Amino acid sequence: MERGKTMDIDVRVTGKTRLLGLVGNPVEHSISPELHNSLSTLLGLDIVYVPLAVRKEDLEAVVKGLKSLDFIGFNVTIPYKRDIMKYLDENSKEAILMGAVNTVKKIEGRLYGYNTDAEGFLRSFREEAGVGFKGKKVVIIGAGGVARAIAVKIAGENAEKISLVNRTPERSIELADVVNENVKEIVQVYNFEDRIFRMAFEESDIIINTTSVGMSPKTRETPIKFTECFNKNQIVYDVIYNPEKTKFLKDAEKMGAKTVNGLGMLFYQGISAYEIWTGVKFTEDKLKDIYDSFKKYLKVKSSK
Repeated sequence: MERGKTMDIDVRVTGKTRLLGLVGNPVEHSISPELHNSLSTLLGLDIVYVPLAVRKEDLEAVVKGLKSLDFIGFNVTIPYKRDIMKYLDENSKEAILMGAVNTVKKIEGRLYGYNTDAEGFLRSFREEAGVGFKGKKVVIIGAGGVARAIAVKIAGENAEKISLVNRTPERSIELADVVNENVKEIVQVYNFEDRIFRMAFEESDIIINTTSVGMSPKTRETPIKFTECFNKNQIVYDVIYNPEKTKFLKDAEKMGAKTVNGLGMLFYQGISAYEIWTGVKFTEDKLKDIYDSFKKYLKVKSSK
């Protein structure tokens, strides 16, 4: 700094600033800090969101620390969405059914766990596909944590049928039991080689890939080999957002299907978490403006 030149005082963080954070490992790839800090700036709230890389052996101690500090709450990402639940004071019924927590809020000194992944998916799907799930036949590819959250949510939305397919049959059966016994008996388990599954696939209204197959850098991969089974009456959704259009979506698009990627799910799960922490409710017009800015930012970031 030149002599005689005054320094600008950085007032972004003061003694009154409240905190939000992200617990996971790794966390450096996350875009949650950009989203949540932008929301706080937009609303004029003195809140800062920080990434917190946590080793597995330190998870319990970190949760206790965040409970003691002046954190409003925090997000939880891979690989701790299930493990975190045992360290919280209470988990929502939906989070328990989904077997995972991605959002934690401190209320009167107690930590409450929620799952906004499925709500983010639902809001994204309705917004971008223009329909809901009532009376629809749905195929879900995968049986991991994301599949479980989405299956529980869709069953609660009164879908007609969920056809579940996964490379590990045991996980499919476990997920089907959770939904059929606790929400609604609509899940049928298949394997990829089953000819009846191809029929279910062709007859479905909505197809959802919840696996990481096709994610960058392995963009030539796809979870479905029989691409001729897509058709123009289907909506095909991939939870992956990098690349913007996976081979799975390209194959579906070639057969005339409407396609949607997972960027909206990422965005809306973050919005739902922010609404839980702050009590703010965004209008649809405001959300559209924020989402457009978010997409532009990600395009610029991914091009660097």
